[in-house]
Amino acid sequence: MLLFLDVSGGELVVILLFVLLFFGSKGVPDVARTMGRALRQFRDASAEVQREIEKGANQVRKGYEEQRKTFSIDPPDQAVPRQSPPASTPMAPDGGPGPVRSSPAPGNGTTAVEPGPPPAP
Repeated sequence: MLLFLDVSGGELVVILLFVLLFFGSKGVPDVARTMGRALRQFRDASAEVQREIEKGANQVRKGYEEQRKTFSIDPPDQAVPRQSPPASTPMAPDGGPGPVRSSPAPGNGTTAVEPGPPPAP
């Protein structure tokens, strides 16, 4: 029971005698009362900090759950791979089917786009 800061019984008696001699018999109750109040304030402050941390963690957890429900996000282990849409074939400039081929435009060195032959069935 006397494992406070690894102090044995004999050492505790010496400390108490020193306190009694230093503060006197009338000052010891005041010192004990002051130390008790300080310890109580420390415990209250510690409990308040712990409550604030738990409150913040609960708010974050609730916000995450709300967003998860709103956006219906699946956890990574249950995620379904999404399929990409099929690739479309390029169309000729006149809107008809078929591949597009390019050839140099006459005279100005640019490339002109011409409709290609229709695809083979």
